[in-house]
Amino acid sequence: MRDVILWTLGGLLAFLATAGAFLLLASFGDDAMGSDPIPRAKPSSTTSDREPPPVPLVLTLSEDQLESLQRKPGQRLALNIENGSDEELPSVELTLDVVSENTARPNKRSYQQTLGPLAPGETTEAEFEIDLSLPMPDGMKEKASPGSEGQTREVLEIQAITPEGDSAVKTAVLAP
Repeated sequence: MRDVILWTLGGLLAFLATAGAFLLLASFGDDAMGSDPIPRAKPSSTTSDREPPPVPLVLTLSEDQLESLQRKPGQRLALNIENGSDEELPSVELTLDVVSENTARPNKRSYQQTLGPLAPGETTEAEFEIDLSLPMPDGMKEKASPGSEGQTREVLEIQAITPEGDSAVKTAVLAP
C-alpha cells in the first residue's frame, strides 16, 4: 500500500514540476504582441467622418417596364446607366443575358452594346430589343402546348464594364 501512495505522490510531483516549467518558459516569451494573438487594426478615423467611396457605375431598371414584358420577340428593354465616379468614363460595355431558370433546357440569349463616353454624374439610357419567346425544343411543333407558357421564368442579367475594370450588375427575374 505504501508503494502505491509513493508512486501517486511521485507522479503528482512530476506533473506539477512539468506544468511549472511550461508556465515559466511561457513567461519568457516576447510580450510585444500583448495578450491578443491577432493584433487589431486601429481605425484611421471615425466612420461618421468618412464618406463612402463613389460607386463608379449605377444601373437602373424600371419595375413597371419589367412587369410589362411579354413572352414574344421584339420586346424593348431600356435601362439607365449613371457615371457615379469623379472621372469621365471613355466607354461602357453592356451585356444583357436572358436565361431560363429551367436548367434542364438551357436557352441563353446574349445582347451587347457599347456606350460612348460618360461625364462624371451623367446618366444615359441604353435600349435593347430582346426576344422573350419560348424556345421550341427539337422535334416539337411550332405551337407550344397549352399551359406550357408561364411554367418557367426568365432571368435577365445586365452587366456594365468600363475599360478601367469597374463594373455593375443588375439581375431581374421575370414573372411567369
